[in-house]
Amino acid sequence: MIDLLNVATPPWEEDLLAAAAPGGLVDVWSLTRTERIATLETVWGSGGGWRGALVPGERPVVVAGAWERHGVCGYDLSGERLWQDRSRTNVEAVTALAGGRVVVTHLRRATRVLQAATGEEVRSLRGVLRVIPLTPDLSLGVGGDWCRLLDRSLDPTGPRIATGLSPVWSAATDGEHLMTCEIGGPLRILDPEGRERARWTDHFRHLVHDPVTATWVVVHETDEGQVSLLRLDYDAAVLDRQPCERPRDVATMRAGRSLILLTDNGVRVVDCSDWSTRVFEAA
Repeated sequence: MIDLLNVATPPWEEDLLAAAAPGGLVDVWSLTRTERIATLETVWGSGGGWRGALVPGERPVVVAGAWERHGVCGYDLSGERLWQDRSRTNVEAVTALAGGRVVVTHLRRATRVLQAATGEEVRSLRGVLRVIPLTPDLSLGVGGDWCRLLDRSLDPTGPRIATGLSPVWSAATDGEHLMTCEIGGPLRILDPEGRERARWTDHFRHLVHDPVTATWVVVHETDEGQVSLLRLDYDAAVLDRQPCERPRDVATMRAGRSLILLTDNGVRVVDCSDWSTRVFEAA
């Protein structure tokens, strides 16, 4: 059994992904080279799970935050700490954006947007509990009972979309339609005007739009803990089903063409168009 808890990479990244173990030890893998290219030690907080992001660029940066005194830190792939910001703790999430930026969410404090290479704050987002990157130019801002599409500058591109009592957990887009799922469900497909096209009340771990087949791919989990990859059409009808191991964490890569599943047996890179899989096994 491997000792990894989390994977992180933005959905448009073509090559690099980070996989984190307890204690803040992070491996950075290259898909094209099929090998680990860096190992670094980052901050680690209590509460389980690694709060970090891989921010690609000419000089990739790993940004990690902790719940306690360490705050937020940025590291290059040599393991050198580039900066540390102790001004705010209680870090709940760290998310990579395009343009070398990273979103840091704090408990009961405004969400901040930082330059990943320097830690400089470039923007504050009040009322936003989480930012889900969809494309380099489009993100989803998530509030307590609403979500809203944001442009590359994180300005709203449309009205607020009402959700249920639980915040949106995962989302995907084909450029026009938006698919969302809340913690514990439901899954919803919204048309370009924001109207609900389809709904499925069940538990889903992750959503992605596969541009090759022009379908939605979702990680579905039953109440009994059985997990499958489902291919859905635009009315949420199941076109295909593929059983898989229960993932500890999931990420999207290659603009929706690849799904990253962190399982007990390794990091699985799934081609969303045909379910073919490569496995990076822990050393």
